[in-house]
Amino acid sequence: MNANVVRCVLKKTVLIVKSLAIITIVLGLAACASSKKNRFPGGEDTVGVGDTVRFYGTSMSPEQERELLSQRVYYFGYDSFDVDDNDTMSVYAHAKRLANSPRTRVRLEGHTDERGSRDYNVALGEKRANAVANILMLKGANQDQISVVSYGKEKPAVRGHDESAWAKNRRVVIVYEVE
Repeated sequence: MNANVVRCVLKKTVLIVKSLAIITIVLGLAACASSKKNRFPGGEDTVGVGDTVRFYGTSMSPEQERELLSQRVYYFGYDSFDVDDNDTMSVYAHAKRLANSPRTRVRLEGHTDERGSRDYNVALGEKRANAVANILMLKGANQDQISVVSYGKEKPAVRGHDESAWAKNRRVVIVYEVE
């Protein structure tokens, strides 16, 4: 075979392989974009409050969902901004509510106990509120629906200088602004 023919065949083969790679990438991105945004673990679609829903493969009544939505205060460990595993279902319920109500807005208020400097506590309160915000957005809420404010140690829920008071002050509060 002529060297020019071989070069021509190789160029066409490379072009075909590149085209197939691009098509594969585009199809993969299209598949991701078309998948449902508002899904919970286990693949269940989100639905409005009042319908039977499934979280982690467990059926949940409207009453149970309302109970989860009634929780609006989340507590944190000392010097931590990790959301407690026991609070996850409640945060997911709020995310679903936001995802299903685009006009609804929440303000996440971060708080700390009295220990530490003002600047440190404002930063820690913001990290706590952002941790809750991240979960809300991962589960379907829109970033435009969420605002974050940190009060640090300026607005304690409980006055006192012991662990029981401090534990109640290390918190994030979800405040619905438009319902």
